[in-house]
Amino acid sequence: MIDVCLILEGTYPYVAGGVSTWVHQLITSMKDIRFGIVYIAPNSDPTRKLKYEIPNHVLYLKEIYLHDYNFEQRAKRNPKQRDFEQIKTTYEGFGQKKYTGCEALVRCFQGEESCFDANNIFSSLEIWKLMLLFYEKRGEDISFLDYFWTWRGIHLPLMQVLQSEIPFARIYHSVSTGYAGLVGAIAKMVHRGKYFLTEHGIYTHERMLEISQASWIYEKEMRRYRAERELSFFKQWWVTSFRVLSHIAYAYADNIFTLFEGNKMREVLEGADPKKVTIIPNGIETKKFADFKKEKKPNPQIGLIGRVVSIKDIKTFIQAAKMVLTKFPDAQFYILGPWTEEEEYYEECRSLIEALHLEQKIVFTGPVDVPDYLKFLDLVVLTSLSEAQPYVILEAGIVGIPMVTTDVGACREMLEGRGHEDRLLGRSGLVTEVANPNATAEAIVRLLTDKNLYAQCSQAGIERARRYYDIDDLLSSYLNFYEQNL
Repeated sequence: MIDVCLILEGTYPYVAGGVSTWVHQLITSMKDIRFGIVYIAPNSDPTRKLKYEIPNHVLYLKEIYLHDYNFEQRAKRNPKQRDFEQIKTTYEGFGQKKYTGCEALVRCFQGEESCFDANNIFSSLEIWKLMLLFYEKRGEDISFLDYFWTWRGIHLPLMQVLQSEIPFARIYHSVSTGYAGLVGAIAKMVHRGKYFLTEHGIYTHERMLEISQASWIYEKEMRRYRAERELSFFKQWWVTSFRVLSHIAYAYADNIFTLFEGNKMREVLEGADPKKVTIIPNGIETKKFADFKKEKKPNPQIGLIGRVVSIKDIKTFIQAAKMVLTKFPDAQFYILGPWTEEEEYYEECRSLIEALHLEQKIVFTGPVDVPDYLKFLDLVVLTSLSEAQPYVILEAGIVGIPMVTTDVGACREMLEGRGHEDRLLGRSGLVTEVANPNATAEAIVRLLTDKNLYAQCSQAGIERARRYYDIDDLLSSYLNFYEQNL
C-alpha cells in the first residue's frame, strides 16, 4: 500500500537540481509515509545512475518513457463509433477550455473498457478523418505534411502516458503539470485518490521559452523569440498542447501548492481555482550551516551556480564577467554545474569565452558539492531567463553571500522580502533586468565596491533564511496536508 505516489518529470532521482533536492528533503523528512515514485523520462537509458540514495520507505519506482513507443500493448476491445465521437467531443471541448470529457476519454485507454492503443490510433481511418477535419478548420495555408508529423509528434508521447499503468495510492502528488500533471489527473480519475499538484516553475511558461528557441520545430522563417504571439503555427501548437495539459491538471487537482505570489497569479490566469492554491516556499536546512566557516581569498571570487543550459542564460554571465574585469582585473569566475544537458549550448559558451579571451578567468567546474565553493565565494550570480524559487539564493543567503539575480520568479521577494516584517530586514542582494550584461556587471561591481552595502546584504540574507525559509517549518505544512488526507 502506497500512501503518497510522487509523479516526477525529468527530476528526482536521476537528475540533480533544485526540484530534486526539494523532493529528496520531502521524502527523507517523512519516514512514516510510504512513498511510491512514477518517473517520466524521454527515453530509457541503461547507463542512467541514481543521483540520490532512495530511502527504504520508498516502496515503488515505475518509469514512463515518452519516446520509447509501445506498439505491442493492446486495448481490451475494438473501438466503436461512440468512442471516436468521444475523442472528437473532448478535443473540441479543449478548444473551449472545457475538460468534462477527460474521464470518458481516459476510460478509452485505461482498464477493462479500453478501446484505443497506439496501433489503432495511428492506423484508424476514423482518426485519420478526424485529423483531416481539424486540419481543414485550423490548417489554412499550412502544409499538410508538416501538420501530420506535428500531430503525430504531439500525440505519440501522450499515448505513452494514457496507456501507462498507474499504481494505487491514497494521494497522488505531481511536482509539475505537463505529462506529470496528466498522470496525476489520470490517477485521480482511475483510482479516485486525492491529487495534489506542486509547481516550482510554471510549466507552460518554461516550455514556451524552450519551444520559442527550438530548431526541431518547422518554421517558414527563423525568427528570434520576442513574444508568444510571434511564434509560428507549429510552435504555437506545441505551446497550446502543453497549456491544455496544465489546464487538465489544475481542473483535477484537489490542492495546488506553489512557491510565491507571482506563481499563484499565473496559475489563476491559466485557469486554476484560487481557492485551491496555497503558497508554501522552498526551504533550506538552516541547522546544517550553523558552524559554516568562510575562507576569504585575496581576489574577488564570483560564481554562477546552475546547469549550463540556455534558460540559465550563461552567456550574459560571461559577458558581464568581461566588464567586471575592467574594474577588478584579478577577479575569478566560476560556473558551477553540469554541462551535458545541452552540449551545443555549452560549446557556444566555451566559444564565447575564447572570443573574449577569458579562458584563464572563467572556470567550468561541472557538478560539484556547492558548499565547498560557498566557503570562499564573495558573490553568487544568477542570470536566468526563468526561475521559480531558486535554491541557490537560500544557499548563498544562509552563509552570508550577497546575490545578483535577474528579476524572474521569486528572486526579488527572496532578496527584498515578502511581507512587511521580512522587508524590514533589508535586501540581501541586487536585482537586475533579464539578458542585460551591463546591468549584471554594474550590480557585481557595486557590491564589491560598497563595503557597507555588502555587509548589510550579507546579514540580511542570513537572518531571512533562518526566519522565513527553514525547511523543517515548511515541510511540516506538506505533512499536515498529507495527514489530513490519509
